Amino acid sequence: MVNSITVQPYFSKLSPQEESCFDYYYDDPEDLPGNLDLEPNALPPEITLIDYTEDTVSKIKISNPEDCIPYLKSDSVSWINMLGLGNKIAWQQMAKVFQIHPLTVGDIVNIPQRPKILHDKNQIIIITCMVRIKSYLEPFEKEQISIILGEKYLITVQENSESDCLKPVRERIKNNQGIIRREKVDYLAYSLLDTIIDGFFPVLEEYGERIEKLEDEIVFNPVRQTMQKIYKLRRELLTLRRAIWSLREAINILIRDGTN
Repeated sequence: MVNSITVQPYFSKLSPQEESCFDYYYDDPEDLPGNLDLEPNALPPEITLIDYTEDTVSKIKISNPEDCIPYLKSDSVSWINMLGLGNKIAWQQMAKVFQIHPLTVGDIVNIPQRPKILHDKNQIIIITCMVRIKSYLEPFEKEQISIILGEKYLITVQENSESDCLKPVRERIKNNQGIIRREKVDYLAYSLLDTIIDGFFPVLEEYGERIEKLEDEIVFNPVRQTMQKIYKLRRELLTLRRAIWSLREAINILIRDGTN
């Protein structure tokens, strides 16, 4: 009697976290341009406004986007943060108050999108991503973040609060650290992008440690699952490289446009 042998494939099935890192959103051919792919019963987003000058700073919860209008007419810098993608009603109100083009709204809420830079009238739209390691040996997680830069205001749209890397910027504004409260809204945009990019370094360091441990396993204690670990790590690194490269290209476009 011949014993059956179960052969484990080298390529394991992608986890939901890995699939979310590989896939980008594509419009259905039957959808109209600017269609919003949102849950019908989705809750409105949590909107927070931080308004500041060199001498003052205030933080308030916004229940209706129209409440932001008085701040837009002042000489202060207004940072409006939307936590959660919200629903169509909320975005109709946001688009009306801030004159956001419907196609731009579609790029923001139909996630995930490739990192990109868009120009629309008096706005610059920056769509990029934040990354983080949630737990040991789990693949990194990626979250889209969108920035709308206006003349005196800036809007950020985050999917959720778990991977929020913008806290250091909030603390600098609150405690009046550095020059951020003396500068205009473009410096706020720079500070946010700088913080988002800094968030990649802990992820890279974590993967460096994983590579070292895998090298030790290959040399001193290789097992059947080692090959699977190699392919899994390779997939994750390629995905991380893809995210970094796309962000780099978007930043280069922003730099080139700023020098023209």
